[in-house]
Amino acid sequence: MIYVTDGTFEGILTAIFEAYSNKEEPQSIVTGEYYQAMLGADVRTIETDSEKSDRVYRAIAEKMSREVLETLYEAWLSEHRDVGIAIYRFVKTGLKLGRKVLSFIQDPDVRMIADLSMKVSKEVHLFTGILRFNRLKNGIYYARIEPDNNIVMLLAGHFADRLSDQPWIIHDARRNISALFDTNEVVYTTDEIIIPRDYRDDTEFEILWKKYFKTMAIESRINPRLQRSFIPVRYWKNLPEKQL
Repeated sequence: MIYVTDGTFEGILTAIFEAYSNKEEPQSIVTGEYYQAMLGADVRTIETDSEKSDRVYRAIAEKMSREVLETLYEAWLSEHRDVGIAIYRFVKTGLKLGRKVLSFIQDPDVRMIADLSMKVSKEVHLFTGILRFNRLKNGIYYARIEPDNNIVMLLAGHFADRLSDQPWIIHDARRNISALFDTNEVVYTTDEIIIPRDYRDDTEFEILWKKYFKTMAIESRINPRLQRSFIPVRYWKNLPEKQL
């Protein structure tokens, strides 16, 4: 039995509801993107249903904890191809163990969810430190990122608190997802946002930032290998201080 969902977190929770309601044991819960026809497989397309997903959502929060719910959500943001079925199996175990499920690390699905959640959490923490905004000519601050995980929503919450008096855009160019903040609320969109190549308005500030970075660097302590361990090279192209 293969469940095919729309890939949303609500879609996966709906699939969990359907599995329990129909007393089925899906072998896989995937999106259409990852689905590959298997000879003899019974395939069901699961339509996302907010009422069904809400029931599973509440059951997880009440019978396990809000922390478990947040861990599952973070794991889902990893976009791992097997995260759907791992979430389903985690929930099955959690309904038996309750709040102790996160400590049941010997279970491979619990361990997988915990590892994926940690991976996402670490990248969010990294980007709260390395994300760089540039001021557009219209006064809006713009940041382009290409993270490994789908973390725009988690970053947006952080910067809505930290930069609450400035309008800004955080654009995940890899997934074409943008968070737009107007100083009142955050709106998410997958519409294409055209940013001109000469979008940087605060070039003087950027030059000062590069000079500061270069001046503060102690030549005898420059360690490219250590730098790469803290900030992997794949992130450097969106950091002005690395464009020296």
